[in-house]
Amino acid sequence: MHDLVATLPSNVVIDIFRKLPLDNIARCMLVSKLWFYSIARWNVLWSTVDRSTWLYAQPEQHHLNVQPGAFFDFADVLSIDMLTELNGFMRQPYKRLLRDQELWSMVRQAGPALKRLALDFELKITETGLHALLHFGCVNIRHLDIRANGNICTSTINAIIAQAGLHLETVVLVAVGVGNAVVKQLLLHAPGLKNLDLSYSLDLTFDAFPPIDGTEHDQQITYDDATKWESDIVWDSDSLGLVRHPGNPNGQIALPKLEELQLRQCCEIDDTAVSRIVSIFGGSLRSLDVRKTHVSIQGLQEILCSARQCGFKAVEPVQSNLPGNKPTCATLALQQLKMQNVDFISNANVFDVGMARNPDLAPWTVPEFTRMTPHLTSIHIGGHNSYITDYFVDQLAQGLRGLLRINILECELLSDRALASLAIFCPKLEAADISKCSRFSDMGVVELVQSCRGLKYLDISRLAVTDNSLTVIGNTQRELEVLLMSGCPRITSAGVMAVMEGSDGLGCQFTLRRLAFNDCANVDKDTYEWCKRRLNPDAQLAQV
Repeated sequence: MHDLVATLPSNVVIDIFRKLPLDNIARCMLVSKLWFYSIARWNVLWSTVDRSTWLYAQPEQHHLNVQPGAFFDFADVLSIDMLTELNGFMRQPYKRLLRDQELWSMVRQAGPALKRLALDFELKITETGLHALLHFGCVNIRHLDIRANGNICTSTINAIIAQAGLHLETVVLVAVGVGNAVVKQLLLHAPGLKNLDLSYSLDLTFDAFPPIDGTEHDQQITYDDATKWESDIVWDSDSLGLVRHPGNPNGQIALPKLEELQLRQCCEIDDTAVSRIVSIFGGSLRSLDVRKTHVSIQGLQEILCSARQCGFKAVEPVQSNLPGNKPTCATLALQQLKMQNVDFISNANVFDVGMARNPDLAPWTVPEFTRMTPHLTSIHIGGHNSYITDYFVDQLAQGLRGLLRINILECELLSDRALASLAIFCPKLEAADISKCSRFSDMGVVELVQSCRGLKYLDISRLAVTDNSLTVIGNTQRELEVLLMSGCPRITSAGVMAVMEGSDGLGCQFTLRRLAFNDCANVDKDTYEWCKRRLNPDAQLAQV
């Protein structure tokens, strides 16, 4: 048997090894001395250190159960869903925690060739391990992903950004305790940054983003909280003097053109932050996630007002929102807006949506907002609020006729009229989360699925629907991949079978990748086994 490393050209062998995950490449180094020194010399093979995909042949004998306070200084205020996700991750039987010395070994092999570093839930990595990036000159990193780690100080992250910022395109710092200073460092030293995820950063405030002009800075310099002082503001006059923005067009530093910004559960982010974000990145930003923050529905008005101030134009929905029709004027690039579970306070001056009006606020309407965001195809506005009404959804649907994804779960005032509006004006919907809306019935669900026949994701959990809705789903949906109907007390086993087979024997059984009907009192365990036999082996089926 010929030795591939010894007989094949180096470029061919490298192309073969580059298709292997990093842990398998490390095992190949144990074949022989030739393989060891050859692989160690080809540092291009070590350009990606992605721990999110590593699996081990033998599980460790122990499992780490993450307890609040064990690894996070801020675990007492970390979200329940984040801790749940973390515990689930750590209980994977073939997962092992990385240590500082192992990270040093991998980074030493890669050196400047390292382009991607992903450390998901690596709770034993400290700032000592990350100093390897500085020590071995990893200046070409394009993707930096660190999640759920309270052992890393801000100074280390700032040093990495200062060294590798010129090439950074994606930065994910989820639940690592970053503050305003880190965001400022990114905006100043990473001109090519496109994707930024700072979710669960509890100390992040609106001052992480520069004000649009000096006047706003002077107005925002006073805090209501007496514990915050002027020295806490990172965007001072000196910093703003260097940055090119509407108030300083001759600045030396151009801010990056962000395309995706995630600020999920950043508790201090508010409407002022939304205003600054839209003012700075409105021409390039395609996705904004401010779920579970202090952003209110007034944030929609901030988007509208900031767009006006920056010269973005409003266009008619019939001409702009349909896919393929691109407005020629300067418009907001926003395509995805997630405001689920935000504080929908009652001071927004929205006409005819059942809200108290504040005379100090400038009037605005939903159609004005939709005309200013012509590219918007995904919006999440659900979650424990009583201010989203049928009229609100009707106006939204009329203005966003190219809408592909909508989330209106737990909107208590919505009725079948809202679903009818979506069915009429948004027939190209691909994903709809309409769960936990107590006033939805078969009438609205049937109208929606009959009109939107390209649905790939549908969540009707906790609705008072019957087998009639499931029968229509089975007869009309041929691309449905995810169907969630947990906690629907009126559906039966016959309805589940109707979804699977339909009246023509096709149904959704060949396309479904995930199906859930747990907590349904009239669906028995035999139905679970029946569905399991018909679904694809890789499909996820919730246990009854």
